[in-house]
Amino acid sequence: MNSIKLKTNGYLIRPLKSSDASDRYLSWLLDEKISRTLDSDGKNQTLKSIVKYIQSHNNKTDFLFGIFIKNPKNIEGEHIGNISFRFQPRHKLANIGIMIGDCNYWGKGAPLETREKVIDWAFDNLNCNKIEAGCYSINMPAIYNFKRQHWEMEGIQKDHRIVENKNVDLILFGMRKEVWYANRNT
Repeated sequence: MNSIKLKTNGYLIRPLKSSDASDRYLSWLLDEKISRTLDSDGKNQTLKSIVKYIQSHNNKTDFLFGIFIKNPKNIEGEHIGNISFRFQPRHKLANIGIMIGDCNYWGKGAPLETREKVIDWAFDNLNCNKIEAGCYSINMPAIYNFKRQHWEMEGIQKDHRIVENKNVDLILFGMRKEVWYANRNT
């Protein structure tokens, strides 16, 4: 499974390696604009903690995929973000999360294009039946993207976190295999 390489029109997606820990990656976590809606304490991150986080994924059921720009010759370009993916084979259930760390790619469809490829891979290759995800109520672009991909809102956890001294809700979304394929080309 370590050799997983997914391709979209604009991106290459593969499991991260320890050598992918970089000052660039660290800068995303230290940037409040980027990390404010992540489930990590960006202020306390170091290159060493990033390496440890990457190594905590077994690439069998627990993946940390890097999103890389695809150059014209299908060569891996700059690392722009990550997709975390945890699969529970017994329940045929997964959880997915995405971070586009390079702000130059915000608003350009990177989460939609890359998440779509990982979802296809999960439903087609892992015998997964459902994928869950969530985002904070202040993350309007993420909410928009979930709706655009036909995710079903499954619940709201009120006052789940404090962000910028305000209580924010966690919105829970789900994507079932049959819903994904029914809406795949719409």
